[in-house]
Amino acid sequence: MRIAAITALCLALAGCVPSDGPQALMSVDDGYDDDAHCKSLLMKPGDLVYVQCRLAMRKTYLQSYASRKATIARAAAPTHGQVPEDVDRSLRNDAFCNYDESVKLSIQPDAEDILAVGAYDKCSATREQLQQDISAWTGANSVTFTQGERAIVIAQNVEAIREGRAVARGPNYAAGDPALAPQ
Repeated sequence: MRIAAITALCLALAGCVPSDGPQALMSVDDGYDDDAHCKSLLMKPGDLVYVQCRLAMRKTYLQSYASRKATIARAAAPTHGQVPEDVDRSLRNDAFCNYDESVKLSIQPDAEDILAVGAYDKCSATREQLQQDISAWTGANSVTFTQGERAIVIAQNVEAIREGRAVARGPNYAAGDPALAPQ
């Protein structure tokens, strides 16, 4: 009897899961759940902490980190093996630093490219640690690596600034429209 009841309950609940799997239950297409969560923490739209809360829930910096790690792995792994833990940690720290500094600067009215370079410059300590770890791993000149990666990181910073501005200003924000730039 117990098995029949459990089976019936499982069959009844099976209709609650979307056909594309349980991951669809956790996806947020319109950001309303993110917005509600951040507002429930007494954060106000437009404030920097609200923007940081909304963007943290999107985990965009992890996408930037994963992209950079994949590039490093493709370039160095064939001759040096897998990306070691210290390089991985330094890369994650640098990706987070660049993303965080970009979001902080996104509320300023300056041009995106100028702010993106400013965010990159503020992350010199994490970049230096990444250089040391890459050099220890590969024996190569890591300054050459980071200079080669600079344009990629700055482009990711520009995207983070755009995303920060879009969240701060709402869905009607149009990138590049000075009338809608953060005040």
